[in-house]
Amino acid sequence: MSLSKDLLGTIAYYDVFGLPLTAFEIWEHRIVMDGPEEDRRASLRDIVRALGEDALAGRIETRDGFYFLKGHGDLVDSRLRKDKISSAKLKRVRRLARLLPFVPFVRMVGVTGSLAMKQSDTESDWDLFVVLKEGRIWTGRTILTGFLHMIGKRRHGEWSRDRACLNYYVALDRLEISSKDLFSANEYRFLIPIVGEDVFRRFELRNRWIADLQPNFHPTELLPLWYRPEPSAAPFIQRFLERLLDSSSLESALGRWQKGKIERNPKTKWEGAHIEATDSTLIFLPRPRGPRHFEKFTRLFAELRIGK
Repeated sequence: MSLSKDLLGTIAYYDVFGLPLTAFEIWEHRIVMDGPEEDRRASLRDIVRALGEDALAGRIETRDGFYFLKGHGDLVDSRLRKDKISSAKLKRVRRLARLLPFVPFVRMVGVTGSLAMKQSDTESDWDLFVVLKEGRIWTGRTILTGFLHMIGKRRHGEWSRDRACLNYYVALDRLEISSKDLFSANEYRFLIPIVGEDVFRRFELRNRWIADLQPNFHPTELLPLWYRPEPSAAPFIQRFLERLLDSSSLESALGRWQKGKIERNPKTKWEGAHIEATDSTLIFLPRPRGPRHFEKFTRLFAELRIGK
């Protein structure tokens, strides 16, 4: 019963994102709802067998190789449509990735959110997770923001379609995500690296806690198609630019200015906002999706009443 509960919980959780799953994806992203450690081991064959058992009958359906909650078959067409849109957007992100290794103090960039899950709509932006050199987070953020604004790829105001949303930065020495919840596990499980392979692999190792919630999480072996190796000249040009801009006084001044700007932003005071502005972490999420998704998932899973 615990495996069936896990599978139903997994299907229900991704239903909140509008994402039906294949049997392999259910195995890959399986969420442990409860149970002792030894209950966590299940092969793909075990998953396929459990999906056809009576415990899930009347709760899930399957079509074209995808599993979803009963009555939610329209999610299959939606997933296929959004997959095409997202693939086109990721091609554009990959073109941008040719330039990012030249930007001073940038150590890694990854795609997160709906685009990483291939659930983007036509008007969606690109959520980017950025790792910057330790001790230079404010300088690095200013340069990256200015660069993307200059080339017309920074989201701001009403301009969002196919532009970078820069709302999460960490320093190189702060790779472990502080919010160790199901939403974060999912968010960084799907992260698509586009710059900084070595740092990405360190990031995965530092966040092995994801396996506590999704036990089939394993470090990436093959980088995704969207990763672009850095141009051979990039390290030399980046180091040259960093020597010109590597100033503690500049970093302090930019930190004071940006912290003050964040504090004055009305969105900072919104109820439930997740805001961090330190010398090692910068998170600006006025309306974080995690709590809303988890609340909806909890309510949906309770209605399914498996094991009761």
